[in-house]
Amino acid sequence: MCTVYFVEIQASSHWMVTESGLIQPRLDSPFDMARPYDLLAFLNQEKRWDGIFDLFNDLTKRQTSIDKLWADVTRYTNVGRQIAQDEDCAKAGNLNVIDWYAGLLEDGSKKIHPDEFQLPNPYYGPNIDIPDCKRISSLTFSMFAFEHLESMIQRENLSANPEFVLPELISPIMTIDQYGHWLAGMLRRNSSSWLHYNMASLYWRVRGSAPKAIECSRRALHYAPREYKDVALGSLGVVLHRSSKTNDAIIVLNAAVEHDRTNYVSHFSIANAYTVIGDFNMSLKYYDQTLKLNPRMELAQKYKYGVLCHANLVLRIKLIRETLKKLREELNEYNLKEVAWPRIQAEFLRTIKSSEEFEYKNVDKNNEKMASITGLDIKELRVQVEKNSLIKYFIDGFPMHNDEKLSKPGIDVIDVIYGLERLIRHVNKKGNIPDVTYQEEKPDNDPKFFDLRDRNKPIGSIPVITIKEKLRDGKNAARANDKKHQQPASVADDELTEYETGIFMYPPTMTVNRNVEDFDKEVEWPSNKLCKETAPNFPENVEAIFPIFMPFENKGVRMKYLLTEKLGVPLSEEFELPWHPPTCPHDREAAFTQKKSKQQLSTDVVDTGYLRLKLLEYVSDGNVEAARHMQDAEIGQRIYAAMKKKLAPKWMLLTLSSLYWRVRNNNVNALHCLLTAGRWVPQKYRDVVLVSLASVYLEMGHFDEALAVAEESFRISLYEPATNFLLAELNMLKKHRNTHMFHLKQVVRVEAGFMNGLARNLLNGWACILKQVNALREMDFGEGDICTHVQPLVNMVCEKDGENCQMANIQCFSSHERADTSALVRLLEEKDGAHVDSTESTFFDRFIENTPTDKADRLEHHANFDNMVRTIETVLKGCGSGGCHSLKPEDLAMKEEDCNYHHLQLGYWLHIVSFRQLLTDSNVELPSEITSMTPSSKKVPECRITEDPLEDFYAEKLSRVSTEGWKPVLSLTHQFAEIFDYFDYATLGAKIAKYVDTRASSWAGALAAGWWCGAGGRGACATRCLAAARALAPPRHQHYAMRALAALLHMQSKQKDAKDVAYLSFYMSPKSKVEAFLVAVSHTYLGEYDQAIWMYRYALSFDDKFLPAKACLHATMCLMFYGDDKTKTKEE
Repeated sequence: MCTVYFVEIQASSHWMVTESGLIQPRLDSPFDMARPYDLLAFLNQEKRWDGIFDLFNDLTKRQTSIDKLWADVTRYTNVGRQIAQDEDCAKAGNLNVIDWYAGLLEDGSKKIHPDEFQLPNPYYGPNIDIPDCKRISSLTFSMFAFEHLESMIQRENLSANPEFVLPELISPIMTIDQYGHWLAGMLRRNSSSWLHYNMASLYWRVRGSAPKAIECSRRALHYAPREYKDVALGSLGVVLHRSSKTNDAIIVLNAAVEHDRTNYVSHFSIANAYTVIGDFNMSLKYYDQTLKLNPRMELAQKYKYGVLCHANLVLRIKLIRETLKKLREELNEYNLKEVAWPRIQAEFLRTIKSSEEFEYKNVDKNNEKMASITGLDIKELRVQVEKNSLIKYFIDGFPMHNDEKLSKPGIDVIDVIYGLERLIRHVNKKGNIPDVTYQEEKPDNDPKFFDLRDRNKPIGSIPVITIKEKLRDGKNAARANDKKHQQPASVADDELTEYETGIFMYPPTMTVNRNVEDFDKEVEWPSNKLCKETAPNFPENVEAIFPIFMPFENKGVRMKYLLTEKLGVPLSEEFELPWHPPTCPHDREAAFTQKKSKQQLSTDVVDTGYLRLKLLEYVSDGNVEAARHMQDAEIGQRIYAAMKKKLAPKWMLLTLSSLYWRVRNNNVNALHCLLTAGRWVPQKYRDVVLVSLASVYLEMGHFDEALAVAEESFRISLYEPATNFLLAELNMLKKHRNTHMFHLKQVVRVEAGFMNGLARNLLNGWACILKQVNALREMDFGEGDICTHVQPLVNMVCEKDGENCQMANIQCFSSHERADTSALVRLLEEKDGAHVDSTESTFFDRFIENTPTDKADRLEHHANFDNMVRTIETVLKGCGSGGCHSLKPEDLAMKEEDCNYHHLQLGYWLHIVSFRQLLTDSNVELPSEITSMTPSSKKVPECRITEDPLEDFYAEKLSRVSTEGWKPVLSLTHQFAEIFDYFDYATLGAKIAKYVDTRASSWAGALAAGWWCGAGGRGACATRCLAAARALAPPRHQHYAMRALAALLHMQSKQKDAKDVAYLSFYMSPKSKVEAFLVAVSHTYLGEYDQAIWMYRYALSFDDKFLPAKACLHATMCLMFYGDDKTKTKEE
């Protein structure tokens, strides 16, 4: 039997024979060429033809591979099915609602008898005080508190969400406010009670203040007996964990477990921490131990199943990562091949004869013609190309889906998978987006704030512009928004919600009267009289940043009873527990969340209470007093409930949420809320969001972003006081003085009482500061000139361009002109008088001779040093044998007007001597190569001290210096940065840290580190590095380090420590005018005038033209006669 197979064969020929016998190409043949006479083109045509088919077939094969990989990724990311079928996942419940940062409030009641808590039952006391542990007691350093951890060093910058449950002992008998008041009283009675410090830490955890909770835990650890340290350690570890410092938290919690292995709370907390970092084996070990110690703890059982569920997903995550890698490689190859297709196609079509003019740059027409010639399905190829481009765009453009994110262990991986699953669903359905929740809805009004790279929102259109790029493209965005939101006024009015009035307080059409304010009418404004009268109202730091919020009512929006009656919970009633804070989608790709996005500036941010006042207004419909009893957390719950019920437009609730987070000092959450609000807000209210967004950016140090957003807000409304105030702050930081003053004046013209008069006070302050900028650019002291007077904010020394102004405030006069009335000149003339102790430069020679050569000879050093100090403090009389207290102003022909603002002299000249004189009067230079160093991973320099304080006299003295409570000195940070011409202060510190690490023996490097730390408010670092500089320096330079430390301590108002270090510096170099001057200033600050005046005169015995000593001598006499105790040390 035979079987016959028939195979269909299709054949074609590109050539035909005409009736006349000519061989010529068919009309649809690739050889029907436009230039048939071109032999080379004819010979290459077959290669082009074959190349097209080869490329098409290659793309088709790769497409098959891409489709398979894409199907695999789709299957692997469908974790919902695995979770539903996994027994452990089913027992764990919804993984998304498990709070892996949860911690139990361990109050110690399981170990301690209830009587020791001294709890009232019930409590009817007041509720106004708070247990601020730093104010109750001082703790400079504690070895028990893990001070070396980075999170502990930077504890002031930590933030954590509140915990909404009070300890079991407390909740039945008092509210949170009463709890805080009671604790404050208990700690004032016994400031070493570890138990109540630990309870204070729990109070601040409930309040959501991580820095204050840590301060209380530090003290609890310091005072706790060993058997109770696990309780304080556990609380400290949970605070660090909830502040996202999980690795540091594990170190602390491990210590808690080691102290007491029977405390199940510590085991549960460390198990949660190990889960977050992805160490599931360790977390399971500690969950098992928790359940062994407390078998009835259902929460631990649930969390254990949650960990097992996460662990079961590890293999699937690995498959996703490997498949994505292969898919990315295939897409890259496909893209390289596909890019060549239009070019090859166009080159081929140019050779073909065409009956009409053909546009070869039109890709669509090229595809149609190529499909008709070749018979290939090029239309389907284009569909696949577009789909692959979409896939590649998201695979490459979504950092949250790259290999690094997927390979990172921990609980966050499942969020990445869910995000990838949504991405795949979007690509597959090509825009058929399912119903979404409140936070996931897709706004349709404003693309400017929309960023596709937000896993909490569905995927929109393909083009992506980051927030930073869009903000900088303000003109285009504003133009687009104007077109999108243009509508007739009648239509807009018809669509007003119940919260809108349609009445703007400061519309763009308003006119501003420039003939009312004094600065517009008076030619010589400000006058000296105005500066003196308004000086007490000037802000303490005119260079500070003040948080700004544009009120809703400025745009005609009223909250009314949104957060009370609309919720069904009147203002007089407390919202039922549990309370939840209002959450907003996190924009993980916003500039401020990126590691590469660094803080561009560092300046003081001063809270005026304005934000909290506005929050209370909105929760109470303007009745602030009726809302003062409310906790912030309850207000947050009311906003949260309003969001859930969708009681108001989304942009309003999101902006209100941002205000809540700003009041809670959590700018990151506030920024997320504002970025989301910006995607929903109508154009007419857009600047309400923009002002807050720019203000938060500015507070976080992101200057460029703040400026771009503020400028867009200004284009929307030129006269809004909040916008102008914000631009004034930005121009102040850039030292654009004219623009700065223009915007401040504009604020006062429009709303004179803006922020309770803050704008007016700032305007007066800066106007007085800048009054004589041009007149006093250079100071040229004549021979014999004596500078004695300081008038605040009248005189100014600036650079020639009017920038970098420093408050010199010095008036000088010639000694021969006022010798008969000047107290300073009178004292100098009495230098040789019989009743005044000698100030010859040889006075301390005997102490120099008795100084031991060996610094380890501590006993001899102590004896000689103490003898020197005792001599100065008890023997020397700067005003003669009767003492300075016996003098009267008439004895020296002094008048009170000679002493205006004398207290400013000390601070000014101290700054000049301590910093500038060190660099100008000596041959010592700070290492210039620091700026060329690669920044270290350490943010703070770590100087090493090799000397034992018990074996070194100087090291022992320095070990007693207080390092608690230091604050940044901004003027010093700026001048220090100017030395290196490097103004990113944080990065400069990292470079110095690298220099110190690589050149450990450089005393100049340690000196630079000390100055950097001291100016930045890091007391422990400054003291340590300057002590190291002293130890490393050659003998002739050792006093420079002590000089720096003494000056820094004065700037921190630690006058007693400053005096001790100044004497130590003077002991090293008794014949130095600067060291003598520092000792004299120390005595002045402490009101010890005889010693101060003698030491000033001693300094002048080396240099009778030493201006700092002359000026401060006069200021000391003024303090002695007319002092108002303004310079008394804060420690007293």
